[in-house]
Amino acid sequence: MRWIRRAGMIALFLGLLVGGWAFAGKNLEPIEIDYLAGRLPGFALWKVLLAAGALGALAVWTPLTLSLLRLRLEVRRYRKENARMEVELKRLRPVSDSAGAGDESELGD
Repeated sequence: MRWIRRAGMIALFLGLLVGGWAFAGKNLEPIEIDYLAGRLPGFALWKVLLAAGALGALAVWTPLTLSLLRLRLEVRRYRKENARMEVELKRLRPVSDSAGAGDESELGD
């Protein structure tokens, strides 16, 4: 099953590569880019589309990365707090090995 997935990914990559190469070969004439501040002349269409895709990917990737970073820091904080509370709980109520086994099974942990 793994080799089927790998073969499919390789076929997809090669198909996109060949399709992109064919598209770039057919669209070599320069185009003008109009935007709010002015006009940029003389760029190949495939380069403009590649740059637009890269900017779009960056626009999606940046907030997702910041969100994941925030979540990782939050998980780290909760793990530290959990470890601190476990140490405090053990300090407040020491449990011997024989008595602790029965107590834990009754709690369902």
